[in-house]
Amino acid sequence: MASIPYKVVKRTTYVKNEKKVIYTPKISSTGVVTTKSLAKQIAVESTISDNEAKRFIDGFAMVVREMLLNGFQVKLDKLGTFTPKFKAKAVDSAEDVTTDTISGKTVEFRASSTVEKKLKAAKFRKINLNLEHV
Repeated sequence: MASIPYKVVKRTTYVKNEKKVIYTPKISSTGVVTTKSLAKQIAVESTISDNEAKRFIDGFAMVVREMLLNGFQVKLDKLGTFTPKFKAKAVDSAEDVTTDTISGKTVEFRASSTVEKKLKAAKFRKINLNLEHV
């Protein structure tokens, strides 16, 4: 069974103006999965080649990007939903709302219930006992 790696991190905080050292868990990345390595894994799990999987991923990314840029939410049933978001400054009247009041464009991802259930059931494993100050 898969497990999420974590490490112990040493932190300094202040409680009632008194310096205190505390320790907290922090997820430890196992690494980065590139498009190429993802395509190889997809090829292993399916009947398509690495190159076909890579072309599919590239095309998929382009279509999702275009959908988001046109204001659509992109819902992938077994993964989750991508939604375009932005921050906006509040103003005194409707007439004062312009594109200048909009900033901080980003994409929000909300995991599907399938992913959420898997994460809730996930186990953890402690790694790297060297403490880091963050």
